[in-house]
Amino acid sequence: MPLFYVIVVIIKILFWGEYIMGIKTYDLPPGGLKDGEIAKPSENDKTFIWQYPQDELAKIEPTQSDINIYRKMSDGDKHDIVLTEEEIYDEARKKRYRKIKTQEFRKQYNEYEAEGRLNELPEDNIFSPKFNPETPMPGTESQGGMTISMRPQPAVHMMKVEIPLPIIDELNEHIDENVGKDYSKLLVGQINRNKKSAQTGFSLEDETGKAFSTVLGKLAETFMKNVTKLDFVAKVNDAWTVHSYEGDYNPLHDHGTETPIGLSCILYLKVPEQITNLPNPTENFEGLNSSSGAVDGFTYFTWGTNGMRDVNMLRPITEEYVKPEVGTLIMFPSWLRHSVNPFFGDGERRTFSANINIMKKVINDNEETDNVQVWRR
Repeated sequence: MPLFYVIVVIIKILFWGEYIMGIKTYDLPPGGLKDGEIAKPSENDKTFIWQYPQDELAKIEPTQSDINIYRKMSDGDKHDIVLTEEEIYDEARKKRYRKIKTQEFRKQYNEYEAEGRLNELPEDNIFSPKFNPETPMPGTESQGGMTISMRPQPAVHMMKVEIPLPIIDELNEHIDENVGKDYSKLLVGQINRNKKSAQTGFSLEDETGKAFSTVLGKLAETFMKNVTKLDFVAKVNDAWTVHSYEGDYNPLHDHGTETPIGLSCILYLKVPEQITNLPNPTENFEGLNSSSGAVDGFTYFTWGTNGMRDVNMLRPITEEYVKPEVGTLIMFPSWLRHSVNPFFGDGERRTFSANINIMKKVINDNEETDNVQVWRR
C-alpha cells in the first residue's frame, strides 16, 4: 500500500472581495482508501450553508448586474437552467444578500482576530474556523509479543482539495459572463458532440483570474512542501475550462509547463446528475463488466501498467478512477497521464484546469528570487 500523508491547511485569501476560510487539502491515494487508510476529513468539519431569513431578504434590492447574471444563466439556448422572472429576481437578491453578509462576516472576523478571540467567533460566520485536522500515521501493532511494522512505499503524489461551494458558484457565474477564447486547437479533448461543447481559455489577468491564481499558487506550494520538505515558488502558467456534453471525451494525455517541475490541476465545477448518482470506486467498485457504465464521465489517472486486479498479486495499483464531485480539485504532477471517459444523458460536465510552474526559491545576497529565469541559467 503506497504511503500518503494527510495534508490539511487553512488558507485565508481575498477572493472577489470576500475572505474564504477553511480550504482543506489531503492526499488522494491510488486505488482509493482501503484498509489502514489515513486520508479522512475531520468528523468535526462543517460546510457553511447559507441561510436566508425572509425578514432580512425582503429588505435586499438586487443590482441590475445581479439580475442580468441569472437572466443570462437562464438562457435555454445556451444553458440547461430555465428560471422564471420571479425566480431570477429571487436568486439575484440572494446573491446580493451573500455579498452584504460576507462583508459583515469579514468585519466581525477582523474584530475577533484583533482581540485574539477567534475561537469565540460565532459558528454562523462563514469564516469560523471549523477544521480540526488530525494526521494519523501508519504505526506499529503488537501481536503475540511481536512488534509488527509495515513499510509501504510511495508511488505518486496527488492532492485533493475541497473548495467551498460559494466560490464554485462565483466561478461559474464568472465563466458564464466572460467567455474565453477558443482553446480547442491547443488541447487534445474531443469536445465537439454538442453545440454547447467548448474548451475555452480562462483569463488570469482580470480580478477573478488573479485572485484564483493566487489560491492555486498557495496550494501548489503546500503540495511541494509536503512532498519534498523544501520551499518552492509556484506561479500559474495557463488555465482553461472544458464544457463537456453527451459523448464528449478526453483521450489519454499529460500536461506541460515552462519549468522542469510542474503541477496541474482539475476542478469540477458542474457534474450531471447521472454521474453524481454513480458509486464512488474508492468506496464500492464492482467493476466494468455487464456494460455497467460504472466510470462514465470519470477522470482516469495512470502511472504504470498495473490495474485494479494486480493488488491481488501484491503488485501496486498504478491507476485511479476519480469520480467528479462539484467543488473537488485534484492537483498532480504535470507528467501524470490522465483521460476523461464519455458520459451519456443530459447535463453539462464542466471543469477548470491549470498548469503551474514550480521554481526553487533562490536567495541571493539576502534577496529572494523566484522568477522563471532562474532555472534557465
